[in-house]
Amino acid sequence: MKRILLISCIILSIIVTVETETYATEEITLNAKNAILIERNCKRILYEKNAYEKVPNASTTKILTAIVVVENCDVNEIAEISQNAVNVIGSKVKFQKGDKITVNDLLNGLLLCSGNDAAVALAEHVSGSVENFCVKMNEKAKEIGANNTHFLSPHGLDEEGHYSTAYDLAIIADYALNNEYLAKIFNKRTAIIKINGIPREIHTTNEMLHVYDKANGVKTGFTNDAGRCLVTSATNSDGWQLISVVLGCDTKNFRTQDSKKLLDYGFKNYQFVDIAAILPSQLVFEVNKSTETMYQIEFEYHYMYPLTEEEKDKIQYKCTKMPTLEAPVEANTEIMQYIIFLDEEEITRISLRLEKKIERKDTRFYLQQLLESYAKSLKL
Repeated sequence: MKRILLISCIILSIIVTVETETYATEEITLNAKNAILIERNCKRILYEKNAYEKVPNASTTKILTAIVVVENCDVNEIAEISQNAVNVIGSKVKFQKGDKITVNDLLNGLLLCSGNDAAVALAEHVSGSVENFCVKMNEKAKEIGANNTHFLSPHGLDEEGHYSTAYDLAIIADYALNNEYLAKIFNKRTAIIKINGIPREIHTTNEMLHVYDKANGVKTGFTNDAGRCLVTSATNSDGWQLISVVLGCDTKNFRTQDSKKLLDYGFKNYQFVDIAAILPSQLVFEVNKSTETMYQIEFEYHYMYPLTEEEKDKIQYKCTKMPTLEAPVEANTEIMQYIIFLDEEEITRISLRLEKKIERKDTRFYLQQLLESYAKSLKL
């Protein structure tokens, strides 16, 4: 009698490299000098244009600022505005020295109306100085995988040596969106904050929240060197989410139109396909010196991946060589891997592992066999 062993399907890795070919189904003309479109679930890059070039990125910097803040302090803490924060140039919430405000309200001021004064106030509250805060920012960027990012301020005003890439900003935004608290702020059109207990209404600078019905974030930016910048997240009715990044646009209208083009391109030309459906549903294998000679594994797994219509027939798989197994075999031992490809590019690996231990034949096993045989002979 064959023992049925259930296995867990473990996704070992999703490999998305920066040199990945983009399978475009139509041409996109963008004003943006740098751009990228990424699907959040698998991190597949659906479109890219100069996505790994280090460039000024203006207030899109504040996405990372917000991450560092929420991971290093309580948002209910009270911060006091310094003269240093008041003196910063560019977009502001417009504080006065000595104003008292919660970190939560500062974050709303940072992400909605893009307050540079809020950025400085938050940096000083968390780390004591802008310089110390930027050390945390750059450490966090590397931790996230944004290896071509280096920030010298929490606000992103033009400064030699302050830069990021479209790709890095996409993965920073993806990381930030995993934080439900930040995701809610990114999606706000307006908010009421209190300065010294006095309420004030603030409004988002992110035009995509008003003009694109699928949009739910993330952050705008503008400086003379960076041009018009915009990081956008959008979710369709099926629940899958894209992140677009456009940098170096000539006008606000161009950055809006480019963002729409990218997101429409992704939602129109790609759909989630269960690429694991091509894999066998069972596996029979031998284990030497075990209580059963042959074992059958039955399994069910799913792996949803964005594909164009023409890519659906290009999904293939191969198996790694099954090892010679000898009992005992511990639970969670890998039996085999399925490697899934799109054309010749590896997408992911699915590992087949034992859920239960396979026991070795021992004295008790042979004694049991003897007793069963003796009992059968008595019946005869």
